[in-house]
Amino acid sequence: MTDFDTTQHFDDQKAEAYDRVIRQVVPGYEVLHEMIKVVLDHYVTATEAKLLSVGCGTGVEMMTLGDHFPTWHLTGVEPAPAMAAVAQANLEIKQMSDRAHIYQGFVEDLSAEMKFDAATLILVMHFVPDDGSKEVLLRSIAERLNPGAPLILADLHADVQGARFKRFLDIWRDWQLHNGMPEHIVDRGFEHVVRDIQFVSEDRILELLRSAGFKTVEPFYGAFLFGGWIAWKE
Repeated sequence: MTDFDTTQHFDDQKAEAYDRVIRQVVPGYEVLHEMIKVVLDHYVTATEAKLLSVGCGTGVEMMTLGDHFPTWHLTGVEPAPAMAAVAQANLEIKQMSDRAHIYQGFVEDLSAEMKFDAATLILVMHFVPDDGSKEVLLRSIAERLNPGAPLILADLHADVQGARFKRFLDIWRDWQLHNGMPEHIVDRGFEHVVRDIQFVSEDRILELLRSAGFKTVEPFYGAFLFGGWIAWKE
C-alpha cells in the first residue's frame, strides 16, 4: 500500500514509547479522541455496532471507544507488527478480547464481506503517498462500510509550497518546546515529518474522499497542521 516502512518506524522500542510521545507531539490528542467518541455517539445508533479502526496503533482509540460503547464490536488493522502486538496486549489487559480483535496487516487484507457501521483513520493516511495509494486506502475502507456509515479521518495536511505550511510548522515546533520536549528530540521529530509525511492540501483530501465513495464531508477538528473530518459512505 505504501513505501513507508512501518517495521522500521514503529519497531518494538518506538511502539512501547508511542503512547507517551504522541501526546507531546499532537496538539489536542486527548481532546481529539473525546470528540471522536461524541461524534460516533451522535451518528451511530446500532446497539451492537461494528467499528473498523484502520492503523489502530497501540489500540488507544479502540480502548477509549470500547469503554464508552460496551456492546460494540471493534476490529483494528495495523501493519506494524510491534504496534499490533502492543495493541493486542492492551486489549487483553482491558479484558476486551472477546469483542475487540487486531489484524496485523492492511485493510485490503480484510474480507470485503466484512461490513462495518463506522470506521476511524486517525493520523495514518499522511504516511501514504498520493500516487493512487491514498485513494486505494480510502476506497478499501469505503468498500467495507455499510451505506451511510461515517468515516472519521484525522491527518496532517498542508500545501507544502504555501506560506502557511512554513509558518505553522514553526509554530508547531514552538508548541512542542513550550510543552517541555527536549530540543534535540523535537529536531529529530521534524526530520521525520519532512522526510516521511506525505502532505496534501485539505482540498485534495476532500477530493480523495469523494472519489473513494464518500459523500458529505464535514470538518470537526483542527490544530496547527492537523485536521479532522467526518465523511459518510454513499
